[in-house]
Amino acid sequence: MDAPAAVSERAALVTGGSSGIGRAVAEDLAAHGRRVVVLDRERPTVPFGTGVQLVLGDVRSAADNERAVAAAVRGGAALDVLVANAGVHDGGRQLRELTGAELDDVARQVLDVDVLGYLHAARAAAGQLARAGGSVVCTLSDASFEVRGNGSGVVYTAAKHAALGVVRHLAADLAPQVRVNAVAPGGIVTGLRETSGRRVYERAGELGAAIRAHNPLGALLAPEQLAPLYRFLAGPDAAGMTGEVLRPDGGLSVS
Repeated sequence: MDAPAAVSERAALVTGGSSGIGRAVAEDLAAHGRRVVVLDRERPTVPFGTGVQLVLGDVRSAADNERAVAAAVRGGAALDVLVANAGVHDGGRQLRELTGAELDDVARQVLDVDVLGYLHAARAAAGQLARAGGSVVCTLSDASFEVRGNGSGVVYTAAKHAALGVVRHLAADLAPQVRVNAVAPGGIVTGLRETSGRRVYERAGELGAAIRAHNPLGALLAPEQLAPLYRFLAGPDAAGMTGEVLRPDGGLSVS
């Protein structure tokens, strides 16, 4: 891969960055010198710090992703990091609990945000990332690998397994100019919402105990503890990595 041209400013785009993991990653990247654009449907409850700009929009919209990319490169900045992170949960509903109409509704919402949203972000950013010799980091989940015991329903499991396929396919498709990797947390208490609008982690104390009991390390991580993993994958120390997934899940793969 040819070395990217030197630029005066580097930028990152984070989808779903108004809260939770996305916000922690956005603020971490800004603290380490990047201008950061967040694409989200919601404004943050607490304003962003210096270096983070919000573009209000829907990750399911090609045009909104393109607007966010344009904002990131405004003034000649090089977009060298895309964090595809926006997500919605199915509320843990299993197939036999859903009517046909409910399945249609839940599947369209979850698959459109958690899979199509990643594809739209990658498509909109791919040209700029290639010019900058950049990197994509996607947020996966323990549900990309596990199918029981994590509170996920059939649609969220399907979406996160599909997102793993997106990571692997894009890693091959965008090479050698762009690297594509992922972080797959397990049981992080965030503001993730269900399709109904309810927060998945409304009962954070009770769920925290369940998360600790579910993994061998008894781990319950905060979003801020994950942010350095995204920065690592996006940076030069991970230059030889693509198609890889970091799993800060307390050891679920060995349980």
